Amino acid sequence: MLNSNGKKILVIGSYNVGLTCQTNFLPVWGETLVGNNFSESNGGKGANQAVAAARLGGDVAFVGCLGNDRFGDEGLQMLERENVDISGVRRSSTKRTGVGFIFLNSEGENSILVDLGANNELSPNDVSVLQKIEEANFLVCQLENRLDTIKEAMRRAKQLGKTVILNPAPAKREALELFQYASIINPNESELLILNGEKPDAELTLERCTELASRLLKSGPKAVIVTRGEKGALIVTEDSVVQVAACKVKAIDTTGAGDSFTGALAFFLAEGKTLEEAVRKASVVGSYCVTKRDVIPALPTRQQLTEFEVQVVKS
Repeated sequence: MLNSNGKKILVIGSYNVGLTCQTNFLPVWGETLVGNNFSESNGGKGANQAVAAARLGGDVAFVGCLGNDRFGDEGLQMLERENVDISGVRRSSTKRTGVGFIFLNSEGENSILVDLGANNELSPNDVSVLQKIEEANFLVCQLENRLDTIKEAMRRAKQLGKTVILNPAPAKREALELFQYASIINPNESELLILNGEKPDAELTLERCTELASRLLKSGPKAVIVTRGEKGALIVTEDSVVQVAACKVKAIDTTGAGDSFTGALAFFLAEGKTLEEAVRKASVVGSYCVTKRDVIPALPTRQQLTEFEVQVVKS
């Protein structure tokens, strides 16, 4: 069931197949280790975010580029099942569908290596990109496509008065030039550090987090939302700093928690909620996601989210 206000969400982004293996240690060069619980799943930051919004009831379109292979076929079939408009998706005859290699430890933490493949074939001049932007009210982008494509999409969306959400992941300093076109950016802690020229594993107190987020505000966005895992989220604008607590849950798999948050954020903003209300709801979606294994199977419907919220309140 689509949300009733008619607001359309466009996600321009990546589709990757997730190949997950559980291990407590990562091999060094020349070493072979034995893992367990291998799984193959639909993924990619763009597709994850599109499905997260659609499963909650959003009117969502996805624009990306997939390979002309089995992975690409299965990806399009999945997006169609999830009621995502795929009329703007391209297929590449020269590049294979993107793949993410996910290594998961017993605490649910992950390390990910991505081969973007066909995702890099999406170009700034693709007609589908420009057409879909005109139809949308909200644009969501990440950094698993060519930067020039993302930049042109965001520039055009801002010019047309759309709300532009940039999830700056995987983080790279070159992305700073995109911030002038963003309404909202939502890095996690390591991404916040990288974007500020810091080491991704540097210590990050609340005060330091606020300082670095405020620094990014000067690049153009109206709000910086820092997702902080079990520490919740931090909303930083010119006028205020708001902490949003996380739900207390046992994490099974943190892969895709940020994507579920981003998709949910777009949905709840499209539904008409204030930024703080949308962040609070999106944080609950992120908490729900980490209690399940794999990403897309872990994304909640609106009913599942409501039931989860009741359980969390009771506990």
